[in-house]
Amino acid sequence: MLVLAIGLVMFLGVHSLRVIPDARDALAERLGEMPYKLFYTAISLTGFVLVIYGKIIAHPPEILWTPPIWTRHLAFSLVPIALVLLVAAYAPGHIRRWVRHPMLAAVVLWSFAHLLANGEASAVLLFGAFLAWSGVTFISAWMRETPPPVVKGWGGDLTAIVLGVLAAFILMNFHMYLFGVAIIG
Repeated sequence: MLVLAIGLVMFLGVHSLRVIPDARDALAERLGEMPYKLFYTAISLTGFVLVIYGKIIAHPPEILWTPPIWTRHLAFSLVPIALVLLVAAYAPGHIRRWVRHPMLAAVVLWSFAHLLANGEASAVLLFGAFLAWSGVTFISAWMRETPPPVVKGWGGDLTAIVLGVLAAFILMNFHMYLFGVAIIG
């Protein structure tokens, strides 16, 4: 679990620079824009790889609790909503304006759903860390930024809903093959 923890610190740590006022801008100014982007990308990718590898090698799983069946049903409901929000982050529309930070809201829902539905220590560390990070970052971003401009029409929202539901269908049907974990088992 040490590898997982190190990966989380690296990945979420570098993604937390925006929470600290002026930290990102000061670092980019000090290093230069391109070296900053390379540094950010290298730390992010290394952290991401360590998170995946750390989760894989966290075996045998240390079970902290056995989640009730209803938590999986709740996850079935929350993850598709999270995927719609994730797509809405890239599709200008009313969802993006109402939520303001749909990608962070998506991570909050995704991590919360997975935290409830998983009782092993490595899952609690992984999804708990993402939930804490995304919750703090969402609140911070909400407080410092204004809503996106009003958009006309519903095309971006329709795109987000269709692509989000399609992604949910694919993930739910191929979760075992993609992540090695059956969502019903």
